[in-house]
Amino acid sequence: MSHGHEWVSQEFENLAHVLNDYDPNLYLEMVPSSEWDNLVDKTKVFRVVDTKRKHIVLYASMIESPADILGRVWAMDQNKNDVVTMMDAKNRAAEALKANKMADELEAQRDFALFIAKNQKSRWKHDGKIYDEHFRNQGSGKTYL
Repeated sequence: MSHGHEWVSQEFENLAHVLNDYDPNLYLEMVPSSEWDNLVDKTKVFRVVDTKRKHIVLYASMIESPADILGRVWAMDQNKNDVVTMMDAKNRAAEALKANKMADELEAQRDFALFIAKNQKSRWKHDGKIYDEHFRNQGSGKTYL
């Protein structure tokens, strides 16, 4: 997720995916820089938007953890505002973010395994290192004089 020329961390991209999985009408966006002057709290540059109801659910800052933001969204979805419900929502949010990250890592491992299975060369390069057909690390392949 990025807005204009600004880069957003993988954690917030992960949060955006989990939010959308939780409710397809919710999405995370960065407040456009043209609207920053109108913000009450200038640090809260993210907002969760509900496209179905066409309103902003909440604002969040970059220093808040994605688990806290997701926990707030889930706690708002509950009809109770007690501490136990909020802690449960935060814990579930942290678990959902962790599960999404693990799914991404498993997908990367699967892609790598498919690459290896389809490889017909005796040597191949991955992450800047050269490997042989027995998966032995042959180094970077760079020679220095």
